Amino acid sequence: MSDDKPIDPNLLKRMMMGEFSANSFQDNNLQHNKSKKNIELDLHFDKLYPTKSFLTSNEKLNLQLEAVNEFIESSKKNSVRFVYVIYGKGEGVLKKKLITHLSNLKIRHSIIADPPYFGNALKLSL
Repeated sequence: MSDDKPIDPNLLKRMMMGEFSANSFQDNNLQHNKSKKNIELDLHFDKLYPTKSFLTSNEKLNLQLEAVNEFIESSKKNSVRFVYVIYGKGEGVLKKKLITHLSNLKIRHSIIADPPYFGNALKLSL
């Protein structure tokens, strides 16, 4: 690089998220998207229940599914049409249980492959 200018951290972040244009008009678009922030529940156990790491895997799974139920009910009460549930990477146990659970509740869902979720979240249609 012949320019010795520092790299704009916001530009670098956008490029890492798949926005490959360095044009400044992207900044307005990015702020507009922030105002339409997705309503999401992150099911990573240490984020949901930081003081309950001593529980068994099955107990943790049950608490995560209870959190999903509460999240869905709260979202419906607030007339939210779409929400995102982040299950993360791993062996797929939570993902499989979550999909089965949502099917039993008759809630339509789809896996989100696009950033920022990269296949580690479900979009629920309420």
